[in-house]
Amino acid sequence: MRAVVTPSLDGGRLDRACTELLGGRLSRSQVSRRIREELVTVDGKLVTRTGHLVHEGQELCLAPLPIPEVDSALQPLILWEDEWLAVLDKPSGLPMHGNYVGDPHQSVARFLEEKYGSNLPTNQGAERPGIVHRLDKGTSGLCVVAFDQATFMDLQQQFADRTIQKEYQAICYGRPRFKSDWVEARLVRDEKKPERMRVTRSNNPSTRDASTYWEVLERFEGFCHILARPKTGRTHQIRVHLTSIDLPLVGDPFYRARNFGPGMFPASAPRVERTFLHASTLSFEHPAKGEQMRFESQLAEVMQNFLKVLRADLPAKEDAWS
Repeated sequence: MRAVVTPSLDGGRLDRACTELLGGRLSRSQVSRRIREELVTVDGKLVTRTGHLVHEGQELCLAPLPIPEVDSALQPLILWEDEWLAVLDKPSGLPMHGNYVGDPHQSVARFLEEKYGSNLPTNQGAERPGIVHRLDKGTSGLCVVAFDQATFMDLQQQFADRTIQKEYQAICYGRPRFKSDWVEARLVRDEKKPERMRVTRSNNPSTRDASTYWEVLERFEGFCHILARPKTGRTHQIRVHLTSIDLPLVGDPFYRARNFGPGMFPASAPRVERTFLHASTLSFEHPAKGEQMRFESQLAEVMQNFLKVLRADLPAKEDAWS
């Protein structure tokens, strides 16, 4: 993908120029990823800084991301399926959809098209057939997909009305101050790192309200097992909210906090190569039948094994609560 810097973009940031010149084909975070992964040149010279300043007349070239070998084992498990919808159990590492229409990378959307055909509803975008709501790539667990327009719209309305119940389990660093609490903090995209979100006190139109209930399932020395029920469904909401109260998720590549890290793991802990966040429960009303549906997903094996090690090696003291 090639483009020439226009006068209106002279002296601006490379990531912004690429995003605008591509006309929305890629988001700014997707462009930033290509820049950091050495896939962007300016007048033939490799540039790896997203904030690099570009000038009128310069030629920008974005190379495509390399196509990985498809892991056929990395696909969702179908827990429920009828003529209207399906409930899937997504593994960690599998994205919900590609970056663009026809993206050959393995994803839930690609799985759906290969299994159910190309007539799935695309209200969320042509690259997201059947996708009603998202789970982050590193998050495992439950999601619901729709096979027709009416089902899709009904489920979307249930999410908008906040009647769909979702529960997540997370393994976090830190010592919770309370047994349970709410995080009520608005979210906004981080200007310095546009692929990330952050909490803000601002109420301007670029911010979104966000509310997460959490409670402690188990405590350990330096770690905790958390149940989270998000009232809203914002991008990275649970990860950002828990980090904001000094309970960052184990394995999260984006949201970290000082004084926490893999150096705290017991020697016998399993290798951590994913974010320890799992969508464990999903409840909604069936759009066609009107029945209340509830699904549960067992905690991912690596998270179960990590908890076993914490119970054995880092049990909490009796007076751990403040």
